[in-house]
Amino acid sequence: MNKDLINREFPIPGDILVFINTALGQDHEGIEGGDRATELLRSKKVSYGQLKRILHDMKILNKETEAVKYNLWGGQPLETWGNTVLNNERQQLKNQKTSTKTAHNITGKLGTANPFIKTHTKTDTFNIPTNPLKSNSDKTSVSKLITGKLFEEIKRIKNLM
Repeated sequence: MNKDLINREFPIPGDILVFINTALGQDHEGIEGGDRATELLRSKKVSYGQLKRILHDMKILNKETEAVKYNLWGGQPLETWGNTVLNNERQQLKNQKTSTKTAHNITGKLGTANPFIKTHTKTDTFNIPTNPLKSNSDKTSVSKLITGKLFEEIKRIKNLM
């Protein structure tokens, strides 16, 4: 959602790791969701992208019929913690951008950009053709009109008027 959060990692609280370890049990071979649980226990942290993916998977998961998988992913504790962490981080970034915008408005600095607007550059892809007989719609085709015949047609049109 926010490009500023992409490279962030969040340490998973100990109570959630204990919950996942309890749900994982002794034999986790072949259990769907076991690999994700093992990776969470091994790394003890989760990246922004992983957390968003886990929360999305939990959101669309039927928690009653697939309770084992839900608990392996961290269950209610991870879902609550994850939503809180993401909301806090997003709000913190929004507050920083709002503060920057307000500071620039108060100080009256000219030329400073609004931090909410993405910077971009426009490329001028339209070049005026050097050959006036070249079609603008198709850059590779050349009009079959020859300069002499073109002016003859213009004279005939003027005479008709």
